[in-house]
Amino acid sequence: MIRNVFSALSTLIPLLLIVTTGCQRGTGIPTGEVQGIITLNGEPAEGVSLSFVPRAMVRPSMAQTDANGQYRARFVSTQSGVALGPCVVELSIYRGDSPRNYLPKQFNVNAEDNPDFNLEITEDGLVFNYDIVYAGEIPPP
Repeated sequence: MIRNVFSALSTLIPLLLIVTTGCQRGTGIPTGEVQGIITLNGEPAEGVSLSFVPRAMVRPSMAQTDANGQYRARFVSTQSGVALGPCVVELSIYRGDSPRNYLPKQFNVNAEDNPDFNLEITEDGLVFNYDIVYAGEIPPP
């Protein structure tokens, strides 16, 4: 009986060390820092959601602009950046609890068709600035 307990512990302790060490270091997926400024018709755009969708089967990174239109992409809460390699950036603007995206599909669903939204993320990172030119109505944040 005691031998079984020691056997179980000798297997469990290294496994717990691996899991807790992995959680502290992030995902282990290499990323490049991505940041920039998003404007709307030349003015800083607050509350723009950015999704950086990698072509590889890796989770997207997310960001949201502040009052100055600035953002910094996050891969997960403990790791910033975007997975290395090609990706497509999608821009959306939501207000309040509404599920409506105020930007047309050319900025999100069809973003892949726009060469400006097809990015290559490297270890050196990337600054992605973009001016959304749009004549439609968007409520203030």
